[in-house]
Amino acid sequence: MGERGVNPCINRRVPLDHQSIVLDGDERIHISPLCDHENGEYYITQLYDDVTTLYEGFLRGERVSNDGPCLGWRTSPTSEYTWMSYSEVRKQAEYFGSGLLARGFEPSNDTRIGIFSQNRPEWIVTDLGCMTYSMVTVPLYSTLGREGYEYIVNLTNITLMVVDSMDKVSSLLEQRQSMPTLKKIVVMDTPITDEVKDQAKAVDVEVIAFEDLLKEGKENLKDPSPCKPDDLAVIRFTSGTTGVPKGAMTLQKTLVADISGIYPHIKPVFECAPGSTSISYLPLAHAYEHTLDAMLFQHGCKVGFFRGDVKTLVNDMQVLKPDIFPGVPRLANKLYDKIMNGINSASFIKRNLFNLAYYFKRRETDSGIVRRDSWFDSLVFSKVQALLGGNVSWMITGSAPISSEVLEFFRVVFGCKISEAYGQTESAAACTCTSPGETESGHVGTPLPCNMVKLVDIPEMGYFAKDDKGEVCMKGPNIFAGYYKNKEKTDEALDADGWLHSGDVGQWLPNGTLKIIDRKKHIYKLSQGEYVAPEKIENIIIRSNLIAQAFVYGESLQSYNVAVIVPDEDELKKFAANNDLSGTTEELCKNETVRKAIGIEVDKMCRDGKLCGFEMVREFVLHPEQFTIENNLLTPTFKNKRAAIKEMFQADIDAMYAKS
Repeated sequence: MGERGVNPCINRRVPLDHQSIVLDGDERIHISPLCDHENGEYYITQLYDDVTTLYEGFLRGERVSNDGPCLGWRTSPTSEYTWMSYSEVRKQAEYFGSGLLARGFEPSNDTRIGIFSQNRPEWIVTDLGCMTYSMVTVPLYSTLGREGYEYIVNLTNITLMVVDSMDKVSSLLEQRQSMPTLKKIVVMDTPITDEVKDQAKAVDVEVIAFEDLLKEGKENLKDPSPCKPDDLAVIRFTSGTTGVPKGAMTLQKTLVADISGIYPHIKPVFECAPGSTSISYLPLAHAYEHTLDAMLFQHGCKVGFFRGDVKTLVNDMQVLKPDIFPGVPRLANKLYDKIMNGINSASFIKRNLFNLAYYFKRRETDSGIVRRDSWFDSLVFSKVQALLGGNVSWMITGSAPISSEVLEFFRVVFGCKISEAYGQTESAAACTCTSPGETESGHVGTPLPCNMVKLVDIPEMGYFAKDDKGEVCMKGPNIFAGYYKNKEKTDEALDADGWLHSGDVGQWLPNGTLKIIDRKKHIYKLSQGEYVAPEKIENIIIRSNLIAQAFVYGESLQSYNVAVIVPDEDELKKFAANNDLSGTTEELCKNETVRKAIGIEVDKMCRDGKLCGFEMVREFVLHPEQFTIENNLLTPTFKNKRAAIKEMFQADIDAMYAKS
């Protein structure tokens, strides 16, 4: 550690022409240049001497912010944000934990508390309250379904669940007979209805108002007995596309290590100073949002919550005016499409003024200058920037690849620096990230200083590490401890030397950055013996403006691929108007003119994407309704739930193959 307990790597930069160091040996292991590798230090485990857990990180945030604002929320489209200070959040966390102790729960790592809620201040209070008394949280996703909830509650022996709404209380009570360990439900929304009270009494479950538990804890306040670095922090069940959820066990020191790898890497792009503000809308049950917020709390930043509906997110951001915008490609693409549709429908003069301003400002961003105070910003781009509040300085994106076109657009039009991260639940969140000043897109950056990365041969797919291609594997203090009560899956993911096998296929580029080029886990073999990675084809097909989503499928007894395609509703309406067609989206999906046009687009995208003949899509059906988290066709990280989509469209798949 350096002076005043701060790791000296925090102020270094990654050289853009040599973004990772290759260690000696046949494995070609890559590490971050931020590590002191010349002295044999290949990992960073913490940034500050006094921060070894997320709990200590929160206390640091309270100190460096001078007890500034911490959590914010609003209740209506016209209201401003209300804020709780760091000390107020900490005290509420102590009340929450003390309330649990007053009800007989042990301040122990053997105590597991479920959280089943959208993002809101009480989620953070619950999580921090558990850390304050060494307990473990088990977050649930809204899309797990009955079987998923039952599996997780029974596997982890959860006796108390914290939920946000009466609907969720009622749903859990309906399942009570299949979840015998569940004895108590703490609900954030009040008052508790008579219907829920009667329902709870009938199945012998106690329903407690969140505010009443805080009051009880305040009256029976206990001294904190906080978590230790080696304690389990969270059992985070992976969203998964197939099979039962797997509970990734993540330690306190694991999360601290990941934050300690992320922050020095992005600090030259954006310094998380007290008062810096982020919008929280991505699921806190997921590693991405949870780890990001923990990093922000460690540095005294503010986190404002959306009102619970992504449709009102833009309105929330306009009031909050965040300078940090965590995103996912699906949302960025929708925002990009909406803005471009408005520009393309504008007058000739406005459209050309925008294009001229874009051209000149892109020349700046291509040279590494990213700003929003130019003449072009004030004249042309300020109205677009105001959509996100006008203050966004740093955007981080992850969970799926984002197109070069959209990345460039955000840099130019919003004048914000963008970091693209790659990782998974099992690596606590990110394991690589694009470097400050990077202008090239199409890769996911360099290894973070909290982990090593190497590529491993996949002979059946023709990928070999000697060619700088193979399965992405990572190792370091940010890697999870294994899957809860699932040794078989743990042994599949973690090899004997501690390397986490991601299932993704990567390629090292000449400047030391990593490009994700394929997927190992979701491959299938066609009847002619060729392996196909459907996600690769899907990402190519959706580059068409007419196509919003795609699901590609194949079988070993068949010789070609089929697809379910969801048209872009706005573009479909434009196409219909330009071709004298009318009808609802559902009706247009049955129209032969529409089908022919989309077929041409599919073929064009596949050719432009340089797909091989066996990768082309021969047959497809059009579906009018988007795949969403709510209809159980997308995971919480907006990936296709392949098993669910296949089941839903099995009859269509059979019909498409019957044509051959």
